[in-house]
Amino acid sequence: MEELIEQFPEDDWVDQDLLTRDLAGELLDAEIKAEKERLESPDDADAGLFSHSDRRRRIAAMVAIRDRHRAPNTL
Repeated sequence: MEELIEQFPEDDWVDQDLLTRDLAGELLDAEIKAEKERLESPDDADAGLFSHSDRRRRIAAMVAIRDRHRAPNTL
């Protein structure tokens, strides 16, 4: 027996909840900057959790994703 699911005529999201490419790029810019500052900081609270190479790889990945999404004609 199939359970009936009630459908509401309203959308289940609002425009303010959508993450746009521009906003995603801005958030990545902020996180890239913060990660670079943590990498360069002598008193990094997370130093025991992440090595410098881990942080550099994370930064490189974020930069690559940001650049790919900012490039024209890409998804």
